[in-house]
Order: sequence, then structure tokens, then C-alpha cells
Amino acid sequence: MRENELIKVYDEMFNLISTERRSVVHRNGLLHQVVHLWIYEKINGEKWLYFIQRAFDLPEFPGLYDLPASGHIDPEGTFSQALVAAGAKQLGLELAPEHLNHIGNVRQVMDKGDYHDNAFCQVYIKKVHHPEFTPHHVADVIRVKYTDYAQWVKDPEQPLTIYSMDGKELKQTTAKDWWYPRKEEFEQVIEPYFETK
Repeated sequence: MRENELIKVYDEMFNLISTERRSVVHRNGLLHQVVHLWIYEKINGEKWLYFIQRAFDLPEFPGLYDLPASGHIDPEGTFSQALVAAGAKQLGLELAPEHLNHIGNVRQVMDKGDYHDNAFCQVYIKKVHHPEFTPHHVADVIRVKYTDYAQWVKDPEQPLTIYSMDGKELKQTTAKDWWYPRKEEFEQVIEPYFETK
């Protein structure tokens, strides 16, 4: 059961202090680590970012758009093991640990009602070519133009157009449609990565 999942908890000096149940970690905003996977593709010279729509039966933020794969790290596991598990669980991706591209990390603090996320995010990126995802436990996989997303995170109340996997325009979204805009993560890790590409 998700709420009883055990997660390592750290102090502000990043010393490991305990393990706690997932429900306690997010109720009390305890510092923990997560893995995030960003997926992109270049089509006719234009970059696209892939995202998922969270399943509608999830207890936390059902139906909202989010990163394509993310997850907590098992107390006995590694970052790469967590990312491989998240990619398989959410998108049906077979990720090889030795080919994972870790590009940075960022502190994420977010409060939504009784849910408090205080995480040190290990950020990974994967380039794909004509991906064929087999999503599990998600409602949909969508994509967004990189340039549109880069503008949108500066002001998430403005509309952001999302597209289907085959490039058809689906609808306009705003911050209320997304789990979290990921402004800090994008500006501190993802944007600098693409500036070198």
C-alpha cells in the first residue's frame, strides 16, 4: 500500500535520521529524496517535452499533468533502481541503469492543502525517437513544445497548449491542470542542460 511505503528522511544538513511511512513524510513535510525523469524528442528541429496525465483513481492529485516518471527511493535501493522502477511502472519503459543521464538536482518545497512535499530531487533526462510508451497507472501521455513550456513556467496562469502523442492539439491548460509547474527544476537544471545542446 502506497501510504505505508517507507522513505528515508534527512535533516537540513542532509544527514540520514530515520525512515518514515510515505503518509507521515508528506503530512509533516519531511525532507526526503526522489528521482525525476524528463523525456524529450527533436522533431524537425523542434524540441518537445513529454508528460503524463495522472490516473483519475489516484488519491493524490488525480487527473493532473506531471513529469513522465518520478518516484521515491526505496530505503535499500539506489537512484538508478528507483528510476528504472518508475519508468517501467508509469510508461512501460525499459531503462538500463548504465545509460541513465543524471543532469543535476534541485530542492523542491511545495504545499497543497494537507500535502507537503519537501524533496531533494535527483533529475534525469532521456532523449527519445518516435517513442512507443505503454503507460500503466496513468490516464494519458501528452507532449508540449519546449519553447512553449519555457515561457509558461514563468507565468503558469497563462495558457499552455498540450498535444497528443501524434502531434494533434488537445487543449489549453493552466497551472490548475498541473500537479506542479516545476519552475525551479526547469530553470535550474533542464534549461541549462538544453543551452549546451
